[in-house]
Amino acid sequence: MGSAISFIVRVHTTFSPAKVALNPDPLQIGILSTGKLSAHALIAPVKSHPDIEVYAVASRDEEKVKKFAKKHDIPKTYHGKNAYQDLLDDPRLDAVYIPLPNSMHYEWTIKALNAGKHVLVEKPIASTPEEAREMYELADSLNLVLLEGIHTRSLFPYSLSMKASLRNNRFHPALQRVKAIIDSGELGKLKHMSAKALIPIQRSDQLYVPSDFDLAKGSVMDIGCYDVDILRYLAGSEPIGVGSVTYTPSPKAQNMDKIVEGVLEFPGDVTGTFSTDSALPNLLGVIPQFDFSLTVECEEGSIKLSNYMVPQIHHSITVTKTTAGKKRVEKLYKPAPGSGAPGEEWWSTFRYQLEAFVQKVRGGNPPQWVTKEDSVSILVWLQKVYEKMGLDPRPASKYYLETRAD
Repeated sequence: MGSAISFIVRVHTTFSPAKVALNPDPLQIGILSTGKLSAHALIAPVKSHPDIEVYAVASRDEEKVKKFAKKHDIPKTYHGKNAYQDLLDDPRLDAVYIPLPNSMHYEWTIKALNAGKHVLVEKPIASTPEEAREMYELADSLNLVLLEGIHTRSLFPYSLSMKASLRNNRFHPALQRVKAIIDSGELGKLKHMSAKALIPIQRSDQLYVPSDFDLAKGSVMDIGCYDVDILRYLAGSEPIGVGSVTYTPSPKAQNMDKIVEGVLEFPGDVTGTFSTDSALPNLLGVIPQFDFSLTVECEEGSIKLSNYMVPQIHHSITVTKTTAGKKRVEKLYKPAPGSGAPGEEWWSTFRYQLEAFVQKVRGGNPPQWVTKEDSVSILVWLQKVYEKMGLDPRPASKYYLETRAD
């Protein structure tokens, strides 16, 4: 009964957290777009943070932006053809969240940085590695914070005492625990990893169409970035090659990948399989299915983590010691006692991400971060995956090309 009650509390508090009292001078953040992602990626997490509030939102559609602002209690709105730039020019804003289509990330991140705003931009950070490099270089030159929203990694560590032994200290306690078991040598040498990111179809227009190519979309771009990043993290190194890759195109566009399965090769004969599906059919036609799971195979056993995307709702870490014939199941919903890291059982990956972003903007040094090297590397390998599939990598954005025209 106790675990059932805890589950209900976690679910409710994750999506409907109580609004906390604000500090005297909290950061002010604006949102470019009224897309649905903002509600759980930023607005809900902000409610439980005392040092930031959503002050403004922009959309070209006046009716839509006013309705969105009223629903989420956002005091300032901008609309019309110059809505995004008008929001960026607002002197009250300290930061901006950019959940726009992939091909628009470069343009509006550059414009936001030039307007003096810190930026939290959705993944993938850009359409190409070259765009990502420029974005970080500009942020560094202006002494502004730029964070790519790979929220599955932007979390506080399982135990700060492990900091010296881990390459990246920025995952949910559950995923951090998987990494710690690998690094401990308990199961012997790492041999193989498998990461899945399969999401349910919600509507027919979720299927990719030909024009989505220029928007830098695709199963690999939209959700494969999670798989590639996690495999890099667990391996503790960069890939050295792409093995076999197969894909199933969208029914509406042969140049757009809907399902992708492939292999990344790492040093030491370690391999990592990744699987993506951007529109998994509903069970019996009505029940949404999803699979965000990891499997790690070592010389002496294996680890399986279920539900790495929303681990605060429910997850399990199954550790099998094959040579000893033993199996155990672990669950970790918050940082280890005594670690000093903030976190509650109901904190989502987005809430941990916000914690790190605010801390960085305030001049702190969060124990986890998505670096320039991380963002660029992910895009490099996503491009290599497309090349292995025989598909063209996503093109540079129109704005990137226009700013280079003579």
